[in-house]
Amino acid sequence: MLSARTRDPFRRRRKPTLLAKLLIGYVVSVVTLGCTAAPAGTKPVIVPADVRALVAPTDTLLAYKAADLYRDGSWAAVIVVRHPASEMSDLDFDHNPCDLLVLRRERGKLVKVDHSKKAVDCTYNDVERHAPAMSLNDYLKVSPASIVFINQKARGNSTFYFAWSQKKAAWYLRRATATNVGDGADVNDVSVTDVSASYPKNFGWTPMSSVDPDAMADILNKLAK
Repeated sequence: MLSARTRDPFRRRRKPTLLAKLLIGYVVSVVTLGCTAAPAGTKPVIVPADVRALVAPTDTLLAYKAADLYRDGSWAAVIVVRHPASEMSDLDFDHNPCDLLVLRRERGKLVKVDHSKKAVDCTYNDVERHAPAMSLNDYLKVSPASIVFINQKARGNSTFYFAWSQKKAAWYLRRATATNVGDGADVNDVSVTDVSASYPKNFGWTPMSSVDPDAMADILNKLAK
């Protein structure tokens, strides 16, 4: 019987394509990414005390970025937190140990206003699963009305682009992309495959909390054909 690491990670038990493997982090090498803390000589990231207070002693804060996310001059931030992994964490994204959380200060109190339990791949991507504290900060991008997270893989990356809908007062998936770096016909050749899907052209309205990497893999695979 194949282990959870080597069998098809799709719930429907189909054979994954290279792009599907890329999106869910099926092939990962910790060595090639070299995921480390901030380089020597760079200014350390200062995380507010009330933000750190949200992170349990058994959790790991992997990223933190603050910005005027709502374009109203108020303080807001995004953090990535990894909870302790378990045997179930190997099975599928329903047991993914990592959370992407959107925070906001309302009337002086820090509150969690949105999240995604599947955008940061700590199930099939061993790099993120074992990344040291704050070492994924460069892969989190925030700006007014925009949150981006890049799942960096050994042979490419997959990225989720979230946007703020003022009309619906909600964060939603605006775009998803995947890049696969493969071997060409010659030993010295390298092939690069890029595919992108966007709302509403390629998929329907998807709130941040409802993002499903498996479903997105299906869409990207079809677009890549």
